[in-house]
This record gives sequence, structure tokens and C-alpha cells, in this order.
Amino acid sequence: MNNIYSINKKQISQNFQAKKEENINQEIKDDTYTQSEVNGKIFVTALSAAVLGGAIMHGRNKWNLKSLKNKVSKLTENNETIKKIKKKKEEKVKNLTNDNKTLSNINKRLQEEVQKTKDKLTDIFEGDIAPKDMRDKLFNELKSKIEKSDYGYDITQPPITGKGGTKVYDDAIPLPSSVGTQNRAGMKELQIPEIASNGRFDYEFPMSDEVKITHMQSVDFKPVKLQPTNISESYADSVQWNNDKIARDILQNFFDGHGQTLDGVKLHFEPAGIGKYKVRIEGKSTYTPDKAVYIGESTKRNDAKAAGNYGEGLKMATLKLLKDGGAQDVKIASDNWKVTYSLDKGNLSDKRVLAYSLDKTEKFNGNYIEFETTDRKLLESFRKTLNRFYSSGNIHFKCPDFENEIIGIKNLPRGEKGGIYIAGQRFEFENNYDGLNNIIIFIKEKPPINVLDPSRDRTSLNIQNIGAIAKWLAKGEIMSNDDKVKLLKSLEDYWNEKGFFDKAHAMDDFILLFLYNTNYPLDKSLLHIKFPAKYVAYSYSSPDVVKDLKKNGYKVCKEHFSNLGMPTIRDILGDARAHDVVIPNDIQKKKILILKEALKKLSPSLKDKHFTADELDTKIYLFDRTSAKDRKMYLDCDAEAIIDNGVSKGFWIDKSYLDKSRFSDVLETALHELSHKAGGDGSAEFSYKLTDVNKNAINQLINDVQAKSEIQALNNLWGSLL
Repeated sequence: MNNIYSINKKQISQNFQAKKEENINQEIKDDTYTQSEVNGKIFVTALSAAVLGGAIMHGRNKWNLKSLKNKVSKLTENNETIKKIKKKKEEKVKNLTNDNKTLSNINKRLQEEVQKTKDKLTDIFEGDIAPKDMRDKLFNELKSKIEKSDYGYDITQPPITGKGGTKVYDDAIPLPSSVGTQNRAGMKELQIPEIASNGRFDYEFPMSDEVKITHMQSVDFKPVKLQPTNISESYADSVQWNNDKIARDILQNFFDGHGQTLDGVKLHFEPAGIGKYKVRIEGKSTYTPDKAVYIGESTKRNDAKAAGNYGEGLKMATLKLLKDGGAQDVKIASDNWKVTYSLDKGNLSDKRVLAYSLDKTEKFNGNYIEFETTDRKLLESFRKTLNRFYSSGNIHFKCPDFENEIIGIKNLPRGEKGGIYIAGQRFEFENNYDGLNNIIIFIKEKPPINVLDPSRDRTSLNIQNIGAIAKWLAKGEIMSNDDKVKLLKSLEDYWNEKGFFDKAHAMDDFILLFLYNTNYPLDKSLLHIKFPAKYVAYSYSSPDVVKDLKKNGYKVCKEHFSNLGMPTIRDILGDARAHDVVIPNDIQKKKILILKEALKKLSPSLKDKHFTADELDTKIYLFDRTSAKDRKMYLDCDAEAIIDNGVSKGFWIDKSYLDKSRFSDVLETALHELSHKAGGDGSAEFSYKLTDVNKNAINQLINDVQAKSEIQALNNLWGSLL
């Protein structure tokens, strides 16, 4: 924002209040729970109710009372926390109210002082006590001087303010000229065949040394025949999964079982009678049968690198296959066991439920899932999903532009489909697995749940999720400053400040949130970057200014790059002129010169104590507040100070105000605008400065007869021009 102040006090007061409310709301937001945290608490409540109602899938695996008490205790603690947050919010609202009262009192006192000054000046000007011959002499001398004088500056060229130049930080990290890696440079793209017209398909991922096979020790068990669960057939309608999600969750189990890669996994489809296709998918890991039966039994619960978590995905995919995919049964087998899922009559009603049989089998060194389906499109979903997980042939992970132990970034040619991977699994973005254009992001481990909670269904991610990831990477200590610089460099395509009509990309939001949070809070090690010449951060400027900068080789970047040490447009060019200059007519010119002469007469009481000689020899510029440019923001503005780094460079004055106002009012306005060097309207510093300036000026006029007579003569000269 330009460092220029207006005497439009109503607008300043509103701005002050809006800013305070914004700060309070942000602090309250930081203190409240995220939506994912609230969802988590609701889930705990629902889960407790489910335990009490016997709704856990496997009835014999009941939770003990101690666990339930712990959950209830946790909910009680959460309730107390929410009460504290509410109390804190009420206190902050109270503080905001007090601040507003303080501002109101300051403005009230200031208005009173201004009115007293105007009244006092009026009294002084109207109390002409000098003899008539002296009055006439002074009047004629000053009239002649004004008529012969000139401004002493170019009335058409207001000063440029706000130039800050480029700040130099000793700890600044040079921006690399380029980034890029050779990580996984030897990757060869998978050559996945098409599915034959009759539905036949065979594909086995090549093995690699990245595969980490899981082998669980064999257990003995009693076979079970058609054991009903508590999951009804109709529950499948409440699970919003299409074919892509079914394929995803089935393949995800093989992916996790091979150490977060599909290397070594084998798929086989074949025709199985009219309109049917047999599907068999094999992996090399072995498991115990409870992993295929119990919800909540998962080897991945505490594995941040595993795509799964709750042990539910395979069961839900199975239900969807039986309900909607035309499967009569679904077989899951490993080691010495086989579980066969089907739909069967439940114990409590005639409605069908998911049921399973558990049988002993000959030893099988691996695991598989097998079923038949009537849905040919499901086969295509399986084929597409093969490249939605990490493997040694998924070239989305080949030679990323940036990669560390947390995240990788790979830019793609413009128009090419990309995506976002979390723990090796691609997620939908804006309901599309290929929805993140031109870029690949892969996060190596699941972020904390307060950063990203995509839910058990792993629903589609959106721009807000991208922003949360950026904030997590920027605010925490999980990345070094060197890595942050390299990460930013890899995303340089998204640095540009967007115009109003420019189409935004999700990574624009990522950059904005990353920049905003990188040096926040301020008590941590700050990041500064040494940017190349002609890199400039946007600050409020006209489109023409931005266009000219780009034409002259400047890269105009998002404004928050200034937080990291990039100079702004204002630093380079200074403030854009606030108003269009109005060239004064003869009477307006004389009034400006009378005002300048009056300030010179007051110099003995103001110079050095309040203003420098240059500041008192002020520069006054005329504008029209009713013009098309100014009427929206300045219609109530009589004058506006021009301040540059705490120094008064003059002020603007509205031509109609100059034309119609009394000399005493305009002189008080001039003192008002010069005093803005101390601060803006509403600030205590400005209030104190203006009060002292007015008092000193009035005291001089009361005690200095010569100065008083000269000011009275100028007042009379002003009146003669009306």
C-alpha cells in the first residue's frame, strides 16, 4: 500500500476495525479444530456407540470396557477444550471491542482539537488589530509578492515515494540457476498390453530389488462355513465407489504387501462363459486369515508409507463386486487358508448380508484374489489403475525436478496430465485421477491427519488440500531452508503474478500458502533468498506498469515473494501517482501560493521542532475528487498527505475544497497533512503530533504581533479572491 494518508477519517476507522476483526478471526481460526479433527471426534463417538450396540463386524471380537472408558474420557477432555476455545474467543471479541472504543476516543479527541484549532484561527484572523495604514501596506506587499511568485516546483509532477531498493540479507541463500535430479533415471516405461476383445489379459510386473515381501507366520484355525457379518447388502449403496475405486483398493493390498510397489504383482483375466470374465490377481506376500476377515485388522495401521490403514478397503471392494459387479463369490487366499465371500441370508432378517467361509488349503507361497464379473468396464479400470501406483516402471517418478525424503516434484510438458501421489498411490484431484495438469507431486508418507485426512474412502483431493500440504511443508521444521529454496525453484513456472482474467492453477495456491507460511511464526529461523536481477514481487500497480516491466525483461512474481527478500514493484519504481494532476487556474494558483507563504510565516514555531525547512516549503498538488478515477475512493476526501519513509513530501488538495473553503480551514488542513509524517489517521502518534503543531502555531500567532498581522493580511488577500 502507498504510504499516503487521507483525512477521510470514517474510511480509516472502518479499515482499522476490519483489520482488527481479520486478525482476531485468524487467531480464532488457528485455535479451533480443523474439519478433519472434528470428523475424527464424530467418528470416535459413532464407534463407541457401535460397540455398545454390537455393530462391530465380527461379533466375537468385542472391545473391552476399559477401551470404551478411555474413549469416553477422551471425548470429555475434548469437550473441555472446546469450552476453553469458546471462552478465549469471547475474550478476543471483548478486546476487539475495547480497541474500537480506544480508536473512537482518539478520533473524537482529534476531531475536537481540529475544531478548536479552526475556531481559534478564525478568531485570530477576524480580530484584525493593526492600524489601517499598516494593514493596507502588508496587504499590498503580500499581494505583489504572490502575483510575482511561482511554485518553485513542477506542479504537474508529484514526487515519487516509496522507493525501497533491494534489501540485502547476509543469510540469503542464492537461488539455483536450475534444479533437477537423476533419481530413477534408469526407469523404463511399462509396456502394458491392451485387453483382448474376448477379455483375455496377462501381465506381470517385473521384479526389482525394491520389493519387500511380507511373510507372516502360519497359524492354525478352525474352518468356518457361511459365517454372516453385520454388513448388509444394501450398505454397498452407501459406499460411493466406482470401478476405479474398486480396482484401486484391491491393487492397494498387493502394493503394500510388496513394500509400496506393484513390482512382482501378476494379473490374469480370461473369458468365463457368456458375458462373464474371470479375474485373478497374485502377489508374493503371505498373511494370516484374520487380515481377510476382521475390519480394523491391518498390517498398515502404523505404517506411514502404506497406502491402506483400516483393513476395510478389500472388504468393501468385495461387497461392491458381489452387489454390483456380477460376482457370485470372491475368493481371497494365502499361505494355508482361503476365505470365500458371498451374500447370504442374515440371522436377524431376510435381508442378505456379507458372509464368509474359511477353509484350509494346501500351502501357497503368496496370496491372491479371484472372482468373476460381468462388468467389462471393470477390467479396463484394473488396467488403468496399474499406473496409479508406484512401480519401477511408473515414469511419473523418473528424474523429478525436486526430491527429498518428504516430497518430490516433477514438471510435465504443458497440457500433459499429471497427478498427486500419497504414499505411492495416486489420488483423484477434483474428481479426476488425471486432474492435476502439467505436474506430478508425490508425498512419500501419509501427512499428519490434521494436515490431510482424505477419509477412509480416500476421496478426491482439492485446492484446499493442496494449500494445507504447502502450509505443512512451510511452517514445520521438516524441511531445511536449502530444500525449501530448491522446492520453490522447481515450481518457478507458478511464480508469476496472475492477472484478473488469467486462469489459476492449483499450484498457484500452493505457492501462495507456502510463501505466506515460510517465515511464520517469526521466532523461527527465517528464510531469505538472493534472487537474480529483474525478479520483482508484485505490489499494487496498474496493468500498464506490469506490462512495461515484463516488456523490459522483468519477471513479475507473486507479492509474497517479498517476504523472502525479493524487491517489490514499489521498491523499484516507487508509489504510483495517487491522483491525476489538475492544473490550477489563476485564482487557485494564488491560493496555493498564499498557503505556502503562510507556512513560511509559521516557520519560527514549527521549524526543527516539528518539520524541516524543506517540509515547510511544502509542495501542493491539485486533484478533483469527483473525477472518474477518484470519485469511488476519494469523494469525501479534502486532502491527502504525501509521505515517504516518515518525511513529508507535500500534499494533494481537492480543487473544490480549495475554491470554497475559508483560509483558516485550509491552513489547518495543511498543518494536518504535514503532521501525517508521524502516522496515519487513528494513530496516537499522529494525534499527538497534530495537537502539538496546532498549539505551537497558535501560540506564535498570539505572541508574535508581526506574524499575526502578516497571517491576517494573507487571510484578507485570500478573501479578496473569492
